[in-house]
Amino acid sequence: MQPASLLARAGIDKETRILIGIATATWRADWPAFSSWATCGQQLPIARSAIEETLLQCVLFCGFPRVISAFGHLNKGWSTETEPSGGALPEADQIPAGDKLFQAIYGKHDAAVRGMLKSCHHELHDFVLESAYGRILSRPNLTSRARELIAAAVLAVQSQERQFAGHARGALHLGATRGELAEALVTAFAEAPDEVDGWISRIPPGS
Repeated sequence: MQPASLLARAGIDKETRILIGIATATWRADWPAFSSWATCGQQLPIARSAIEETLLQCVLFCGFPRVISAFGHLNKGWSTETEPSGGALPEADQIPAGDKLFQAIYGKHDAAVRGMLKSCHHELHDFVLESAYGRILSRPNLTSRARELIAAAVLAVQSQERQFAGHARGALHLGATRGELAEALVTAFAEAPDEVDGWISRIPPGS
């Protein structure tokens, strides 16, 4: 299913669908698909900064190499006069904001998830809370609802069931609907529609 066909569907706003397409194409390193989604974003239009924010988030879910390549493809088709910069919360506000966001996403599972991260390695726990949530996911230029829909979609295409469940639940906590989550998955699995029903069935309750 091509981006134009997906954008004709109801159920989720066009900007969020484009950003999900950008993120999942980045994970797959599918640069033709990435460029198609970026072109859709430019034509809609959405702010280029929304794609930049999505790619910064993709560092956490897709890794530096893919994101550096993605920025290269973005710059080829949608150049800027000045180098993008800024957009984070003031440094003193980052850790408190990240902690608050973590609690909002995981709800009653907050302590258990923190404990799991510490059981892996305390350095991992600190990185996730301080860098992932404090520095990146709390950036205000993309809503937390959109970020969680993007995260859930990328985790599904990675077949990360446990993490998908956590972020799908987080999306619901932050105001997304089950219908929006379903459309996020339709977008993520556009080229593999047989995968969609199985992942939709894994969407957890919002509590």
